[in-house]
Amino acid sequence: MNEPLFIRPIIEVQDFLPIFISASLILVFGLFYATIITLVKMQILSKKYNILAYLFWALQLYSTYFMTEKMHSQPFTIKAMIIAMFAYLMVPHIYYYLITKTEQRYENE
Repeated sequence: MNEPLFIRPIIEVQDFLPIFISASLILVFGLFYATIITLVKMQILSKKYNILAYLFWALQLYSTYFMTEKMHSQPFTIKAMIIAMFAYLMVPHIYYYLITKTEQRYENE
C-alpha cells in the first residue's frame, strides 16, 4: 500500500550532461565521417582524407561507448549499438557502390 513517492532514476543527475554531450558528438562525428567519405568517393578530396574520416568514425565509436557506459546499458542495448556502429561504418560505402552500379547500368542502355 505504501509505495515510494520517488523512484531512483536509472541515469544519475550528474551524468545527464555528459550523456547529452556524447550523444550530440555521435551525430557530429557521424556527419563528418559520412561527408568526408562521400567527398573522397566523389573525388573532390584526395584519398588520404579517408584517414581523417575513419578517425571521425573512431571518435563516434568512442562517444557511443562512453554514452552506453554512462547510461548503464544492458547487454542487448550494447549489442545493438555495436551493430549500429558497424552499419554506420559500411553504409556510405554500400550506398556509393549502389549508386555507381546504377549509373553504369543506365548509361549503357
